[in-house]
Amino acid sequence: MSIRNPEELKEALSDPKRLARAFSRHTYGMLAWVDLFTEKLKTVKDPDIKKVMEQVVADNKKHAKLFSVRARELGETPETYTPPEIGQRIYDILETYDNVFDDFAYAWGSLIHFSALLSLYHSVADPQSRVVIEQVEDDVIRHLSYLEKYFSENSDTPKKLERAREIIAVADEIYADREDEEIKWYVS
Repeated sequence: MSIRNPEELKEALSDPKRLARAFSRHTYGMLAWVDLFTEKLKTVKDPDIKKVMEQVVADNKKHAKLFSVRARELGETPETYTPPEIGQRIYDILETYDNVFDDFAYAWGSLIHFSALLSLYHSVADPQSRVVIEQVEDDVIRHLSYLEKYFSENSDTPKKLERAREIIAVADEIYADREDEEIKWYVS
């Protein structure tokens, strides 16, 4: 997945107060995923998939709390964050998918991008923020591992494989667009 301007993003977030803005932004996003996946859980019949989605919801709640606390410690008020239009579109797109395969493909694209962001954040973070980032990274790695396994088992036709790639590409593009927009906010 792409972060189009990694050096610009690193420079913007090298100030802990700006990194706090990123934590605020992710707090919002994680809670949005919690709300959307909680709603989608109502239609999932497979107990194994339901269990995974419930774990993702629980982990996102935990991550939102970790980032929210750290953002406050750095002087930010995470509950006041409002996403830019491109940020809100991320959640609007997820809401349009009506099956687990599409939801998971979009989540996979999101998590690949988020994993790259966490690595970048870690490279510029202060020691206390690194601890928080590492806690989140551990769960993200676990989620990615599950999704890789899910798609190796469920992308069993060329059509399904192409569908997964299309959705991952949608996530890649919109998350890259969002980073471009968020950089402006971080430095404002």
